[in-house]
Amino acid sequence: MENKIYQQSLLCKEFADKRIESCRIINASMGTEQTFVRGDIKGYESHLNVLKEVIKDKYPLIEKQIAEAMGEYDSYPYRYQSILESIVKTIISLELQTGISKKKLVDSIHKSRKFFISHSSDDKIIVNGFIKEILKIGCGFKDGDIFCTLDPTVIRTGDDFREKIVENMKSCDFILLFISGNYLQSEVCQNEMGAAWAIEDKRVLPFVLPNTKFKDMGFLNEVKQGASIADKRKLDEFYNEVCGYYGISSDWPSFNKAKEDFIEIMNLLS
Repeated sequence: MENKIYQQSLLCKEFADKRIESCRIINASMGTEQTFVRGDIKGYESHLNVLKEVIKDKYPLIEKQIAEAMGEYDSYPYRYQSILESIVKTIISLELQTGISKKKLVDSIHKSRKFFISHSSDDKIIVNGFIKEILKIGCGFKDGDIFCTLDPTVIRTGDDFREKIVENMKSCDFILLFISGNYLQSEVCQNEMGAAWAIEDKRVLPFVLPNTKFKDMGFLNEVKQGASIADKRKLDEFYNEVCGYYGISSDWPSFNKAKEDFIEIMNLLS
């Protein structure tokens, strides 16, 4: 957790656990009580002063409590050592809860995962291979995360084809364009490509299929350089990006195996 408040409060706790000894001895028969605190008191105070500084904007009342406890420390060290340790634990707990809440927020934002695949049906072997090996096996996405018209279930009988295309483009996170000679000769594909660039706040990734040159991409080549779908480095970049976007823990051994299987599919077609 990259959090100054959390890190400093944890440092204070660990310092007190290792470098400060507090003890309370009660002699019941004598009716006496003895308390003492020993260790690197000055070092502990130094860490607390840093903690006061980093929390003053977020937790001004707690900063005041720490200052008051430190002011009474010399007079009642055992009592205020305990109070300070409790305050530090409270800050740690608050920061952990804040971190959990932020994670839940990010998860809720990216809970719905959606890819739109723009392609020519004549390239279905490569497109299906990418969906299976890269998106499903390599990245762990499910059928419901992917809109591709090669799947006959995504558009039902009676649906307006054009409306479903636009609807799913707008609701997706990533639009993947599979550029090939077949794609560039298709009016439907050309319309999809134009719509993809027109929709705001979408990550559009053009992948160039084998036997297609960058110069064949026309205006697209000037707008954004396409990535060769056979370029392993570009596939790694894609995996890094989707893992970061969706908060997925990367599993490089599994992805690399799926990537090699996908490359093998293309090698068999060449």
